[in-house]
Amino acid sequence: MRYGGLYHVFYQYNSKGVIWGNIVWIHLVSNDLMNWTPLDLVIFPSQPSDINDCWSGSATLLPGNKPAILYTGIDSMNRQVQNLAQPKNLSDPFLIDWVKLPQNPLMVPPVFLGKR
Repeated sequence: MRYGGLYHVFYQYNSKGVIWGNIVWIHLVSNDLMNWTPLDLVIFPSQPSDINDCWSGSATLLPGNKPAILYTGIDSMNRQVQNLAQPKNLSDPFLIDWVKLPQNPLMVPPVFLGKR
């Protein structure tokens, strides 16, 4: 994603080992696509809608050139739900601080009644 004159890359990382679990999102920035500077963690389990993990998603620009990260969280009931995080300060070209919407999750799996 390009924002504020910088290229931003977000990726998943497990700092606790090579087996599945403990997923967090890392953030790097570059102004030339050759040299990258690592920044702080962006997304990590911290609210009921992602307390059991933060899985795949994507960084994008919403209308009005507003960065956002849409990602799958594993909630307290072990459901895959869709969440949104946005930068705390849009004037920061490094997008250091991100906040998760208090309305998360934005989408939850449907509840089926009866047979499928």
